[in-house]
Amino acid sequence: MKRFVVRRVGYALLSLVVLSATIFVFVRLTGDPSVLLVEPGASKADIDGIRADLGLDRPLLVQYAVFVKGLLKADFGRSFYYRTPVLELYLERLPNSLLLAVVAMAFSLAIGIPSGILAAVRVNGGWDRWSRWRSRSPSASRAASWPPCA
Repeated sequence: MKRFVVRRVGYALLSLVVLSATIFVFVRLTGDPSVLLVEPGASKADIDGIRADLGLDRPLLVQYAVFVKGLLKADFGRSFYYRTPVLELYLERLPNSLLLAVVAMAFSLAIGIPSGILAAVRVNGGWDRWSRWRSRSPSASRAASWPPCA
C-alpha cells in the first residue's frame, strides 16, 4: 500500500511539472507580453525596458527556473495586465468562484435527484427514456449543453 501511495504521489508531481512547463511554454509562444503592455507607437527602448523589468529578456529556461522557484515559495508572480500579485488576484476572486460552484451544485442536485427518482420509479416511461437518450447524446458531454436546442 505504501508503494502504491508513493507511486501515485510521484505521478502527481510529474503531472504538475509537465503541466506547468507546458503552460509556461505556450504562454510564451503566444507572443511577447511586453509589446501588449506598452503604448501604441512605443519605441524599441520602451519595449526593451518593459522586457527587462519583467525578466522577459532572459533565456526561456532561466525564466522557467525563476517561475518554479517562485512557485515553491508560493509566489505566483505578477499579473502582466493588472500589475499586481497573482495570488492576490486569485484570493480576491475566490469567494465569487466558490459561490458560483455552490450554486451550480445546488441546481444540479435540485434537478438531478428528483429526475433520477422519477426515472427510477417509472422505468421505461417517457422521462426514463428521455433521460437515457440525453445521457447518451453527444451534447451531454459538452459543458455548454444548456439550453437543449443549442
